[in-house]
Amino acid sequence: MAIKGCKSIAEYAIRQWMQTQNLVESAFNLTMSGNIGTLRDRNGDTLVLAYDSTDKAVYVQE
Repeated sequence: MAIKGCKSIAEYAIRQWMQTQNLVESAFNLTMSGNIGTLRDRNGDTLVLAYDSTDKAVYVQE
């Protein structure tokens, strides 16, 4: 599946991470602030993800 409409490399990496986790993008709302993405589901639960540009990896923040 192609990832379109990303405004940053961090957003692209986070959306790619979502695909590798088999998360259905339409079921979540992703908001970005710099290299930090907040993923919110329909229940209002959130997961904060950080893109590390040095490691080129996405990490779940505690």
